[in-house]
Amino acid sequence: MPQSASEKVCEVNWLERRSQRELGREAAERVSAGCYGAIVAASTLAGTAELPTGKLTLLVVATNLVYFGTHVLAYSIGDPDLERQHLHRIAARHARVAAPMISAAFLPLIVALVLEALGVQHDQATNIGVFTAAGLLVVVALPGAYLHGLRGWRLVLITLLIVAMTALLVVAKVWLTH
Repeated sequence: MPQSASEKVCEVNWLERRSQRELGREAAERVSAGCYGAIVAASTLAGTAELPTGKLTLLVVATNLVYFGTHVLAYSIGDPDLERQHLHRIAARHARVAAPMISAAFLPLIVALVLEALGVQHDQATNIGVFTAAGLLVVVALPGAYLHGLRGWRLVLITLLIVAMTALLVVAKVWLTH
């Protein structure tokens, strides 16, 4: 059955509907946390691939937890509502907002560990974990840029910039640590 013009107008995807509204503070914080978390995961895996699996796991977990605590502290201290609320309530809110994205930063480590359990060599598994982190960064940052209104060549440019920043960090960490 053919659709009317009004029905076609209503068929806007969720991302387009969301981008028509302003990106909220919590969504912006999630994008920020996700981007940094993916970069932290990529750089930690890339810079420490020579470590045995157990030590690598502990290092990635500790690094992500320290990053999470730093993120919550920085956003809590910088929160514009600081004067009207107690710091512990603000920190708890920022922890709740950022937790899902920081949790996602463990995905590259999980990928590397699963691959090793399946018999993939340690170096190859950590390299795939690094590529997983780079992919995670694009998956988080690209919708964030889209929600900020970037379209067309600007969206392509920001995507290339995101990939280039990740590649630069990974190359620097590998070069400096090997």
